[in-house]
Amino acid sequence: MSTLSYSHLSEVERVQNPALGATLLCEFGQTYQKNPSADSAHLLAFFLVLPICLHRPTLGLAIQTRPSSGLGKFCEKLSEHREELFAVHERALLLRELTFSSIGFGVEAGLLNIDYKTGHLRALDKKIPAPPDRVAPLFKGANRLGHWFSSLDTTEIFSALKVEA
Repeated sequence: MSTLSYSHLSEVERVQNPALGATLLCEFGQTYQKNPSADSAHLLAFFLVLPICLHRPTLGLAIQTRPSSGLGKFCEKLSEHREELFAVHERALLLRELTFSSIGFGVEAGLLNIDYKTGHLRALDKKIPAPPDRVAPLFKGANRLGHWFSSLDTTEIFSALKVEA
């Protein structure tokens, strides 16, 4: 029996892969959909998850912000590091291909479903195994974003994070 070796992968490649991205997007979507007033998130909102969760300083601020504090409080903390707030847009562009690949992987794996008529992406009701400790904070960040985004419309989210759609 052979064992898989990931030693040839860089740390970035180990974290920034479509399988992990798909599970983070599913976590985000499932949390978003728990809000009774929210059905499913617009596809565009999913393009903000990985740029926030895969950037350690921004993820740290998301995790430090209570879910009940809302996106506004997170943005307030982020704006204390002004360059970090404006960098979300740049990272969204840089990680666009990874997000596309993660959505595709999620659809193929039965984690996500795209509604082509509305442009919304639904996280399917799949139990995701508990993540390893080293990536657990990423899931906590995706969970926070799902909670915060579910009470806002897409334009409010993009405006708060200074991201152009």
